[in-house]
Amino acid sequence: LPAVLRLPLRDGDRVLDYCAGGGGKTLAMGALARLDLHAHDAERRRMADLPTRAARAGLEVTMLADPETRAPYDLVLVDAPCSGSGTWRRTPEAKWRLTAERLAELCGLQDRILDDAAPLVAPGGRLAFATCSVLREEGSDRVEAFRARHPGWVPSDELRLLPGPCGDGFFQSVLEREGD
Repeated sequence: LPAVLRLPLRDGDRVLDYCAGGGGKTLAMGALARLDLHAHDAERRRMADLPTRAARAGLEVTMLADPETRAPYDLVLVDAPCSGSGTWRRTPEAKWRLTAERLAELCGLQDRILDDAAPLVAPGGRLAFATCSVLREEGSDRVEAFRARHPGWVPSDELRLLPGPCGDGFFQSVLEREGD
């Protein structure tokens, strides 16, 4: 989880894992700092095991159907659905399922998720966008498109990993919201 290690986490931060899935990144963040942890996923069933896993880890995680009710957050992590191109060394058959149409659909979904997550970030807070993709369309292009739609966000960190013997490919950008 190199991406979690690079997140700007500080004790006391209110953190939202916006696309939490099973909660692995939520729990990893909780292991790094004393955080007020919140988790959301569009498909709530994906988080079914998270309360048990959090209890086993000694963490308290607030599960949210409507994260805007608890906003604002100091950090919102968006680990967005993507093509998974960074994992193709482990799942080579997946590359044959990706079409231009599917990639466009995924990029549109990523844009919508970022647009929905951005208002949840406190002024001076951070929005972290991550995908397990090595495609520019699902990485830096999404960040540039987001910044064009939403002035007032400044990049503060970016990580690109290519797949190799030590792990999968990955993209992450952390944007800071300008404000007081």
